[in-house]
Amino acid sequence: MTAVTPVSVLRREQPARRGLPIEARNYLAALALAAAAATIAIGLQPEPVPWKHFVILLLVAPAVQRFAEHGPGNQVFHSGLAFTVAAVLLLPPELAVLVCIVQHLPEWARQRYPWYIQTFNIVNYVLSALAAALVWRLFGAGTTDTGAAAVAAAACCGAVFVVVNHTLLARMLRYARGRTLAETRLFSVDGLAGSGSLAAIGIVFAFTVDRDPLLAVLVALPLLLVQRALTVPLLRDEASRDHKTGLLNTRALERAAEQELERARRFGRPISVIVCDVDGLREVNNKHGHLAGDAALAAVADTLCDELRDYDLCGRFGGDEFVVVLPETALDEALEVAERIDRALAARSVATGRDSFPVALSTGVATLTPEHGFSLKALLADADATMYKAKAARATGLA
Repeated sequence: MTAVTPVSVLRREQPARRGLPIEARNYLAALALAAAAATIAIGLQPEPVPWKHFVILLLVAPAVQRFAEHGPGNQVFHSGLAFTVAAVLLLPPELAVLVCIVQHLPEWARQRYPWYIQTFNIVNYVLSALAAALVWRLFGAGTTDTGAAAVAAAACCGAVFVVVNHTLLARMLRYARGRTLAETRLFSVDGLAGSGSLAAIGIVFAFTVDRDPLLAVLVALPLLLVQRALTVPLLRDEASRDHKTGLLNTRALERAAEQELERARRFGRPISVIVCDVDGLREVNNKHGHLAGDAALAAVADTLCDELRDYDLCGRFGGDEFVVVLPETALDEALEVAERIDRALAARSVATGRDSFPVALSTGVATLTPEHGFSLKALLADADATMYKAKAARATGLA
């Protein structure tokens, strides 16, 4: 059976913003203060140190953390989560916090992420670990030797870690990149299954490392399978995205637009489309080179994303053609959106190594009517015809 991606997942994603918006900075500062205060409070109640476990996790967690999968929306999934959960079960909370910090440092040095990305990753892991440690101390008695009750408590501990981790990350993605909860996919089946599997491996590792170290090594081997499984959302996302602009490709846009047309038909709601064609893209390629042409396409894509709503659909439909689907939008509103896009693009210029040049669009707008027969093909053909009239008028100096 072929999996059908819901429209909510196929909607365009905001491009990552430069720097960190003030709302996201305040959120990060609040989380950092909370993590520091909680760590200090826990450190005032020292516990015996299981040095063997501490050394093992201090070596293994950073090594595994380096194997990361970059998923949809520029999110990163780390297999090191398994050993963070194991640290919560095996170590005093303050040492588990230390493992959270140390495991991110080699990756930070290698990847050279902006300071705020890795700082948030560390703070997120610390708070998730402390929340899980609280559950473990309350219900697991802090030991892996009490049988079924401890296993159940450990499962709750792993679940708390994943939920807190995903919740904090979802809120940061909202503040920093404007992504909705659905767009982050953190609480989708794939998102929860991946992190849940890593937590489960960490739990089993913690329960077996003392009883049989060789068995603990074998338990950790499925991390390779989970690592490969984490690529599934990425592959699915790549199959629906245009590689030059990050927008929906033709097939994904058509599939999502058909669903929106069916909803408009069922509930009698308006829906409009905008067809955009980049003016003179061939001349840009010939004069400035194909990299400049790609930059022009990216500038158009960024402008469209900036000017559209969260529930609009946007895709690259061909070499220099873009299509926007506007649910709940009548013709006059769609014309206003098209004009706003034109103005925003006119304010941009694409820079090359030597100079810069403007990018312009010819646009056509059409709104669904009974004459279209609720056919996407007919609706696009109507908008396409309007767009070519605008292009011809501009070429003859009439527009």
